[in-house]
Amino acid sequence: MSPAEDPPWSPFPVQDWSLLPEDPLSHTAVDPNWGPPALGRRWWPPLVIFVIIGALIGTAAYAGQTVGLGDPKTAAAGYLPADGAATYERVETTRDLETAVSLQVTESARFSGVTGLLSTDTSFGAKILEDTFDERDTIRTWRTTTTQLNNPAAAYQSTRVYRTNAAVELLGESLPGAAYVYRPALVELPADVGAGQQWSGSGSASDILDYRADFRAEAADGCLLVRGELRYLTKQGQLGRLVNLERTWCPGQGLVSQTESHADVITKTWRTAAPDLGVPTTTAAPLLWTGPASWREHSFDTISIDPTYGEAPMSGVPKSLVPVRTDSGLVVRATSSNDLIALTPKTQIQWVSAWRSHLPGEILTLRAFGNVIIATTSERLVLAYSDAGVRLWELSLDEIAAAPPVRVSDHDVVLVDLAGEVRRLVIGTGAVVWQHSLDSDVTVAPAAGAGVVVVMDRGQVTTGLDATTGRQKWTLDLEGKAAGFVGETLVLLQDQTAHGVDPGTGERRWLRPFFGTFTDLATVGDRLVLATQSATVLLDATGQVTGRLAPYLRLTVVGDRMVGWGTEQAELVDATGTVRTRWTLPSLTLAVQDRPAVATPQGVLLFNSDWTFQGWNDER
Repeated sequence: MSPAEDPPWSPFPVQDWSLLPEDPLSHTAVDPNWGPPALGRRWWPPLVIFVIIGALIGTAAYAGQTVGLGDPKTAAAGYLPADGAATYERVETTRDLETAVSLQVTESARFSGVTGLLSTDTSFGAKILEDTFDERDTIRTWRTTTTQLNNPAAAYQSTRVYRTNAAVELLGESLPGAAYVYRPALVELPADVGAGQQWSGSGSASDILDYRADFRAEAADGCLLVRGELRYLTKQGQLGRLVNLERTWCPGQGLVSQTESHADVITKTWRTAAPDLGVPTTTAAPLLWTGPASWREHSFDTISIDPTYGEAPMSGVPKSLVPVRTDSGLVVRATSSNDLIALTPKTQIQWVSAWRSHLPGEILTLRAFGNVIIATTSERLVLAYSDAGVRLWELSLDEIAAAPPVRVSDHDVVLVDLAGEVRRLVIGTGAVVWQHSLDSDVTVAPAAGAGVVVVMDRGQVTTGLDATTGRQKWTLDLEGKAAGFVGETLVLLQDQTAHGVDPGTGERRWLRPFFGTFTDLATVGDRLVLATQSATVLLDATGQVTGRLAPYLRLTVVGDRMVGWGTEQAELVDATGTVRTRWTLPSLTLAVQDRPAVATPQGVLLFNSDWTFQGWNDER
């Protein structure tokens, strides 16, 4: 074969090149009018954008690389708090003999690799990434996020990012009223820090300010008291601001107290017990779709906004968990870096991040109950947040909870962990109302209704518990895959059979076979909708099939209407099983095999594997 007949190079064997699509660039010649590359442009911005885009693909490889085994064994590292730690703090600010008191909560997140640099507002993180690009694979970071609890004027969280490979060095801080990126990083604790040590540093703090720092450390009841001053200087060397600092670091806890004074303002911050902030709303106002037959498709993107550096596209990778919506209208998504990010509309085509919180361990499940968001993690924890991004409570479990909590009343949920411990919890406080132990593992979400809590274990037993007391009412030798209620009938799914059961006694009332791989179960009006990959049927309380629909992957229900999400189309269906309208969906991919959708008062939102999503509603 002559060189002209040689097939194109391919990294994999190709049997028949004629079957492959044509290369769209194969006939593109070099235009002689193209000028030489422009050399006057800054080379960093494209590089930063390239890294961020690459991270959207590669962050999954870094996900979960929170710092654990292999932590640097330095004296400074010993003062760092654990990943996911949260502390409440009291802040007293004195100005002109008047003192104002506020409360805040600070969460710690520890990362390795570029993940930590991309877990902030993008425009702020890009500034830090410019100086740490060469360390992107080896850098270890500690991020703190501080949320004001009772200060409506603080619309933005305060975020600080530290490098912790050896010393504890502040790379940058973004505050509601200012932001600094330190070049070189501001050394908070030298690697070998100890009582009696002194250190200093200087460099650039921003585009218009330099800094000069001088610190010394002394022992303080098992902790370390660091005193010193931080000067901010203009580029011409004039003093712009002098801050006197006293900070107390304790092993494994980070900063436990600090005092900052400059001019006539003194700010004291120290840890305090979790304050009583009141219980957020735990119920949601009923949604009512108007005019769904005239819904139109809209496309949305998500941005982040730093108060100093401005807006930019969101960075990081959303987790595949279905987002949740609070009663206040926020949509909360989990990320692969184990953050929760709350989103709110900014324009007709863009949403913006409102706050970010960090959970210890991998996020396993996510649900919203009114204005309370509840998540379970791989650290055998249940955590609850308010719609303001404030951690309300956390509860340790005997095992992980692989299934999400389920509402049992306006104020309570029921949760089952892998070890078979069933707990009824108060949504607003995490208090355990009752607890019941089963003798088998549980991986399926429970069901609640008609005064019972139904738990399906892997020992091929389904148990009915009294919802008020947690006492066992009945058991069935049946390995349930899902459960739902229609009228006064409990429906249990086992393999290819639906069992109608008396919820009070556990006695079987009827059996109904179904075909196809089960995907979802929901109650719409007075019908139970059973969806599979082959077909979807509507059942009444007697087990009669009252309607047949296309196969759906997921159901989104609002009152007596629902959207059935298929592989190619979505259908809006009423309680009688009548399809009112349908629309074409984006194609499924290897990365996206689900339809993660959220209902809103205006319609529905369907999320992609990145930060884009589609919406269908009657807004113009």
